[in-house]
Amino acid sequence: MNCKCNKLYIGLLIGMILPLITSYAIFYFRFGDTLSFKQFVDGLLRLQGFTKLLSLSVIPNLLFFLIAIKLERLLAARGIVTATLVYAIVVVVLRFTL
Repeated sequence: MNCKCNKLYIGLLIGMILPLITSYAIFYFRFGDTLSFKQFVDGLLRLQGFTKLLSLSVIPNLLFFLIAIKLERLLAARGIVTATLVYAIVVVVLRFTL
């Protein structure tokens, strides 16, 4: 199916921005009233939880990937998978360097 939203860069954009939004939502709903975002990130780095947060925040990409597959937006789905793989590489690198 040919659609304007069936582009690789659209999937990459969704796949890269959605985990950032999810990470902020986790912070806001759990610690928004007690900590600033900088304190939250500093605490994650100190406790080595930053990679865990990134790993969890990529899960919503699965939902958008399945929606793209169902709607036959295969190029967008490929972009979402590529962005997820980029996040996986970042998590592995951070895990062994921090």
